[in-house]
Amino acid sequence: MLRVVLDTNQLISAILNPHGLADTILKAAGLGSDQKYELVISKSITKEIGRVLRYPRIKKLHNWSEEKIDLFLALLEEIAFVSGETDETSTIIIKADPDDDKFLLAALNAGASYIVSRDEHLLSLGEYKGITILSPEVFLSALKRGAL
Repeated sequence: MLRVVLDTNQLISAILNPHGLADTILKAAGLGSDQKYELVISKSITKEIGRVLRYPRIKKLHNWSEEKIDLFLALLEEIAFVSGETDETSTIIIKADPDDDKFLLAALNAGASYIVSRDEHLLSLGEYKGITILSPEVFLSALKRGAL
């Protein structure tokens, strides 16, 4: 099964904009016969998602309780492939934004083929050790065409 990392902004966008592009991409990772890929996360990514969901301005938009946020994070870890952390965490891959390294490391450790992101630091790499980094539009188009 194809493995894919969605960056934090994609996962947050899926929550804030149901039926939007990011939500469509996330739903393609659904379980069952219509699953198009396996979602990959890591503890670092889950932690960041939880932190962002608790930002006051974001919390106003989704209006989730603490319990609902915790439940979402637990379900995310249940349905996704949770990539292990790596010794490479001390290596800075993206010098302009080392915090983005967690997506590359999760993909690398899980054997993921793609990272989906709008982040310019990630997109500017284009590829890292065989992992292709695509915008959501390009990824979804290729997924729908069966080109992945």
